[in-house]
Amino acid sequence: MRHYVVAVGIYTTAIGSAFAQEPLETFKVPSTLSYFFERAVSGYDGKNLKADIQAFALSAANAEINKAEQAILATTDFTHLELSLGTDSFASDNGTDILVEAMSVYRLKETQNWFLFNQSSVVSFAGRYTINTGLGARYITDDEKLIVGANVFYDHELQSNHKRTGLGVEALTSLFELRANTYNAISGEVMYEGIAETALDGSDVKFTANLPYFYSSNAYYTASEWKDDLGYKTKTKEWGLQAEILPDFIFGIARQKKDSEKTYTVASLNYSIALGQPAPSRKQMQDGVWRTKFEPIREKLYKPVQRENRIMKKAVKLGLIVTGI
Repeated sequence: MRHYVVAVGIYTTAIGSAFAQEPLETFKVPSTLSYFFERAVSGYDGKNLKADIQAFALSAANAEINKAEQAILATTDFTHLELSLGTDSFASDNGTDILVEAMSVYRLKETQNWFLFNQSSVVSFAGRYTINTGLGARYITDDEKLIVGANVFYDHELQSNHKRTGLGVEALTSLFELRANTYNAISGEVMYEGIAETALDGSDVKFTANLPYFYSSNAYYTASEWKDDLGYKTKTKEWGLQAEILPDFIFGIARQKKDSEKTYTVASLNYSIALGQPAPSRKQMQDGVWRTKFEPIREKLYKPVQRENRIMKKAVKLGLIVTGI
């Protein structure tokens, strides 16, 4: 399972200072042109004027993307669409690379107790593209306080032709969540840009305990292991806290340990907006009161499966292992 060091939703790009206080729909073309003209003739700094123009154009495009996605979710069986940008805590040989991921969850069938779905994604990282597609089934109890699920996935990295299958299970409640995944490499050794690479088998498990603070928060522990058939093995353990300190703005901090290396701290930021859903009521801060009773969680049926969508690899160059991912 992946941990973002920094993750920012593409659809939530900040609107420039000139437009930050008003919805985009309130800006009409004549008044907008008048604003820019007045700025220009009054000697307004050219760099700031350019920044305002760029911000307005970006926010306009952003609004149109939101409208299109809302229309898709409202008129089809897609229950989740997401485009995210960030950096991965697993750095490549080139240093910290930007990770871009587009993901969808599509409803195949839903009853009072069952949700059958397809989840697909495209991941771009370090100049490589990986396609993931899978089938999942989730069962929710009659009182809607427990969800159990299972899923199968196929992963394919396009440039190198690495292939992998995956199997996952999950148990979700309002108080805690438990997820476990296994990964089976099927592509063997591949020569990619003169380097011998081997896709790794692996497994991961994540336990999350939800906390009654901020708008939402949780403590989690995750452990993963990756290995090949020749005795190579690498393990990672991570434990941390995540908190929605402002509506839709999540801050996280964690301690991570890989193999016998020294434990180090990683931080994460994530800002996202639920798209295609009816306008939610304003979020309320949690009351800080610990609860021992389970509450209904039907909305979790429609959330994506949490797993590692990149294919982990061992790369050997001049007889030396240069990377374990």
